[in-house]
Amino acid sequence: MIFKKKASEPRFKELAYPHMKLLYNVALKYTGNVFDAEDIVQETYLMAFKKFHQLKEPSKCKSWLLRILRNNFLKTCQKNKNQQRLSETDYIEFLKNHIRQKGADEMLLEKSENKTLNEAIDKLPVKYREVLALYYMEDMLYKEIAEVLDIPMGTVMSRLTRAREGIKTTLLRAHTKKNIVTINFKGQYPKHGV
Repeated sequence: MIFKKKASEPRFKELAYPHMKLLYNVALKYTGNVFDAEDIVQETYLMAFKKFHQLKEPSKCKSWLLRILRNNFLKTCQKNKNQQRLSETDYIEFLKNHIRQKGADEMLLEKSENKTLNEAIDKLPVKYREVLALYYMEDMLYKEIAEVLDIPMGTVMSRLTRAREGIKTTLLRAHTKKNIVTINFKGQYPKHGV
């Protein structure tokens, strides 16, 4: 058994390591924070290494790893239904230590451009977010997503459509609110008691 694992270690690295960035990005979308994403990816690779002998087709390594990642995430959610978010001080400390130094204006502009879109995506249920992440972030085909999530291809297309509609609705609401605030700031208040 030990000989078998040692013999498969280089092959595991060759097949699995190129997908680490993909797994991390998907885990980040699932969890919403870097700490949990790193934990889930680490658990995924540990489990994948232990069960590497079960991988029948090396060409399907990516979908196999994504399936393990998804299952790990779902197990974590079930265990911690009332999962607490990272405290602000921990997050700020992490940012101070890990993000390259940028000007405050540059960081603020970057954040404000993506904030509304990210909020819209985060409001979606997990089943829609995961399809969206795999399709747009990882450029996966419907068929590949269906294999990874173990759902029919029609369900992938349906979830992707519903995800787009959800984002569109949220962005339209945000845009409408922004226009109302802009109008009010310009001094064009609606007349009361007409």
